[in-house]
Amino acid sequence: MCCKKVILGLLLAFVVGFVCQLARIPVPAPPVLGAALLVFLTSCGYWLTGLYLQRREQAEKREAP
Repeated sequence: MCCKKVILGLLLAFVVGFVCQLARIPVPAPPVLGAALLVFLTSCGYWLTGLYLQRREQAEKREAP
């Protein structure tokens, strides 16, 4: 399920960029590499935290009697 979210997020980002290019409007993304990296790392942090919480919940379920 979590890989599904990542793939859907990347697909959505591609579609938004594609539509912006076709409509000749500026892409709603930071034009500076540092800012784009910040957005990317924020997304990775969100994804990794969700993964950690999911695994922790599964471990707690296994330990419960």
